[in-house]
Amino acid sequence: MNQQPRDHAAKAARLVVDSGAVYTRSSHDPFFFASGWASPIFIDIKRLVSVPQARSALIDMALDTVGRALGPNAFDLVAGCELAGVPFASLMADRLRLPLVVVRKQGKGFGRLAQFEGTFAPGVRTLLVDDLSTDGFTKSNFASALERAEAELVATFVLLDYGVFGLERRLMSLMTLADILGACEASQTLSGRVLEDVKDFATNAPAWSKRNGGISALPG
Repeated sequence: MNQQPRDHAAKAARLVVDSGAVYTRSSHDPFFFASGWASPIFIDIKRLVSVPQARSALIDMALDTVGRALGPNAFDLVAGCELAGVPFASLMADRLRLPLVVVRKQGKGFGRLAQFEGTFAPGVRTLLVDDLSTDGFTKSNFASALERAEAELVATFVLLDYGVFGLERRLMSLMTLADILGACEASQTLSGRVLEDVKDFATNAPAWSKRNGGISALPG
């Protein structure tokens, strides 16, 4: 389900790179994602919530991408993933004049909506929104929360899908790591050994992760 108009993907990636949201480390001191993957690159999408013009452009392109993929009036509720997905979900819900809920990482309280801030009726058609996805593992937890609360999950949308771990998942995204690397090359933000190291990671992320102290596959 990963569909993004190519002009949007390139423009969005350039906004991310120009905002200074791309960070790199050498293979001797990699980043570690929450799920255990090692990576030479970290992309801080949430940084752009503080940049009004870039933020607005990202939301414009996000809504157009979702609209093209799902068609008009495909969902009646926007759900933002705690924490980084909430500002983007809020902006999208506001533009669409739709209700918003926050999906918590853990339940708080009791009942059908214990894992949510806000409320919705059973059966409501829902778009789940987050800032990015590395391997999609945490998105499955949020999706399960919606299922338990009796929502109908229409689609999951992220601004950035790394898309390099070779895992089966159904996500829509505005851009991928490949788009970010393209923008970095075009602007010469990354070069030399750093660029080659990130390209090596993008070519076979599980193998790169294993060589550099991270996991090579998700458990179970």
